[in-house]
Amino acid sequence: MVAVSAVAAAIAFPLQAFVFYALTGLTAFLMVVFRDPRRRAGTGVVAPADGTVREVDAERGLVSIYLALRNVHVTRAPLDGRVEKAVRSIGRHVPAFSKKTVENERVEISMKTSIGDISIVHMTGAIARRIVPYVSGGESLSKADRLGLIRFGSRVDIYLPPGSVRIVATKGQKLHAGVTCIAEVSDACAE
Repeated sequence: MVAVSAVAAAIAFPLQAFVFYALTGLTAFLMVVFRDPRRRAGTGVVAPADGTVREVDAERGLVSIYLALRNVHVTRAPLDGRVEKAVRSIGRHVPAFSKKTVENERVEISMKTSIGDISIVHMTGAIARRIVPYVSGGESLSKADRLGLIRFGSRVDIYLPPGSVRIVATKGQKLHAGVTCIAEVSDACAE
């Protein structure tokens, strides 16, 4: 009987250890992915999301940001303003770096600001399946206030009124939501 108990314990311990380490690893991963650090608002028009600039189109007022798994996934208001609407559009889930993301599920948040109407578009990707908006129409926001959460990364596009700002973000630049200046209004950006 002692021998059977010893064999059972020897088999069970590695299984328990595996389960313990697997759950600990999963918990640590989720804590990193869903972190929400405090941010002090930067100057100018600030980035709505952490990530890497994937495209800049000054004529359209577009700055497109790719969020990797390692980035913070909470998005923030780029300027003070009032939310006009937050509209969800159902769609596909192709990878966020693909040119076909225009067909992906999205939440578009439209805001009235001192520089005019702006639009922040949260897009899902192949892994990111859920966008959680924190705002709705009629709410007033301060720069760097939370807009929403994209679970497991994806893409955020911001459309600024062409001619009202000078976009200073560059392709490949690393951004911090609510902090990094992506466009100058009247004063110079300071990181």
